[in-house]
Amino acid sequence: MKSETKTLGPFELPIPTTKTLFHLFAGGYIALMAWEIWARTITAWILGGPLEPPTLVISLVQAWTGVQLSLPTATFAHYTLGVVGYPVLYFIVSRMLPRWGVLLDAGVWAAFTGFLVYALAKGQFHYGMGIFWLVVTLITATRLINPSSFIANCLSWGSFTWFNALGIFAPLAGLPFLLMEWGGGLSFMSYVGHVIFGFVAVYVFEKLEGNA
Repeated sequence: MKSETKTLGPFELPIPTTKTLFHLFAGGYIALMAWEIWARTITAWILGGPLEPPTLVISLVQAWTGVQLSLPTATFAHYTLGVVGYPVLYFIVSRMLPRWGVLLDAGVWAAFTGFLVYALAKGQFHYGMGIFWLVVTLITATRLINPSSFIANCLSWGSFTWFNALGIFAPLAGLPFLLMEWGGGLSFMSYVGHVIFGFVAVYVFEKLEGNA
């Protein structure tokens, strides 16, 4: 069944129907559960500890307001962002911005590449950064050979959510850019987790909408 939202021109503000909102939040919820499995179980097996987005929320709020959020409150904010915030943002971006997937891919890759060039110039580059960059580059480059722009866009959204969390929110919270100063392992596991999250959220939503 096709989406009930009307066809919009570039840069028009999309107005989702109630059914579309339900599909967005369903995709966000399923994607968040996939993220939790990766973050709390698989990452803990590999790194010895889980990914903890609520701690980033706590640091971000404290850095900008001075307020110390409790862990339950920060966890609720994390869940709200995953189930509601990112899906709504995806809907706005994907319905308003032509070729949004290509633009996000280019932006994330350029920012990561620029960071590696800076690290190299400062003598802070290590081989782990290069391997991580190669993985991101190869995943991004699959768009060039992927016969499905839909699947390519699912990957693009996942990559963007990683960069948004660690390339924007983390520095705003006073943490290292992409958390690369912490060795890169945490950032890499976060990248994989966000790609899974973004991919599942977009895939489920567009499938429910009948647009896949």
